Amino acid sequence: MQSKTIINLLSNEISRHFIESHIKDNIELLALSAHKYPEIDIKAAIQLISLLQKARIKLPEHYKVLAALHTKSYEQSTSERVANFKSNFMQVSGKEVLNLSGGLGVDDHAFAKSAKNVVSCDIDFDTHQIAVYNNNLLKFKNINRVLVDGITFLKEHNKVDIIYIDPDRRPQAARVFRLEDCEPDILTHLDLLMNKTEELWLKISPMADISYLEKSLPNISKIAIIGWQEEVKEILICCKSKVNLEGIERFTIRLSSKDEQVFTGRGIESLNGYNFEGKYLYEPDKTIIKAGLSADYSDSKGLKMLGPQTHFYISNDLISDFQGRTFKIIDQLPYKPKLIKSYLQQKKIVRSDITIRNFRETTAQVRERFKLKQTGEHYLCFATDYLKQTWMYHVEPLKD
Repeated sequence: MQSKTIINLLSNEISRHFIESHIKDNIELLALSAHKYPEIDIKAAIQLISLLQKARIKLPEHYKVLAALHTKSYEQSTSERVANFKSNFMQVSGKEVLNLSGGLGVDDHAFAKSAKNVVSCDIDFDTHQIAVYNNNLLKFKNINRVLVDGITFLKEHNKVDIIYIDPDRRPQAARVFRLEDCEPDILTHLDLLMNKTEELWLKISPMADISYLEKSLPNISKIAIIGWQEEVKEILICCKSKVNLEGIERFTIRLSSKDEQVFTGRGIESLNGYNFEGKYLYEPDKTIIKAGLSADYSDSKGLKMLGPQTHFYISNDLISDFQGRTFKIIDQLPYKPKLIKSYLQQKKIVRSDITIRNFRETTAQVRERFKLKQTGEHYLCFATDYLKQTWMYHVEPLKD
């Protein structure tokens, strides 16, 4: 759906009232009654209503004002919760921000609430037009949208406090994330970027490998792994124009609609030692694992890891305010298939959630071997400890 169609729909009093009146309706049933509304472009209205319904959680400010949305820009946009956190984390207050990949403008809106001004570039005409319409609707006066390639604009622009880029992967990109497969090409234009700012901030796909990013990008000072609704949503990286002598500071951020949990470390080896027996099994949040901070976090909580590459902790103590999942251990068995088959038969376990950590078999292989169906009736964890011993833990999840 083109931007002109969307904006015209929302600018028309009759169609806008229709969208507002039916914003919570079942769109399939609404489509069946299209003949009742000959004055409305019902197909376009229903498409927009469908997107706004999805946006109620992800983009609540856009939802409230009936903002313009189209599928591509919506799917690629940051959630407002994440964008607002990033703005504070990046300390944009009072600064000039240049966004080289503006998209729908959700990050721009978060920056503009405290930044001196925001210049935002995009080469997609429809996305740009929608963003301009929404900026006016949301009454942002300090955002300047520019329909131009960001790198081209940067070459003729003065130095700014912060450059922000959310690079888009090219359609033919390899399955493994690489910066050279993105647009704009960060690596090719690194010298230009670093000469035009004190801080270059990059929003990177959660599929990217952290060690690859560290090797590819210069002067990284911060790496933040941001999680929202139990999933890793993005990797945020800050590169400084000056050489970083203090080492990379790593952050994990676990966001919910109500609060946030932040942990920081340097990616050390565990100082608290290892163990494979206890009353409770702990699985750290995905952001902690992705950031390479499993050992830092286990030490901060006084827990022992099962092994250097095994992202489980174990303890006889019940820890409060744990970032991740906590399980009570019902039974622990060495990984001997005949022994485990006998145990599963004795306990009448035919359905189970399965978690694998540093283990010689995949989840699918374990399911096939023991004929286990998928559900949440039971929880089984399979892992290798620091002595290379393999175990099955039959556990019970403890709720927060």
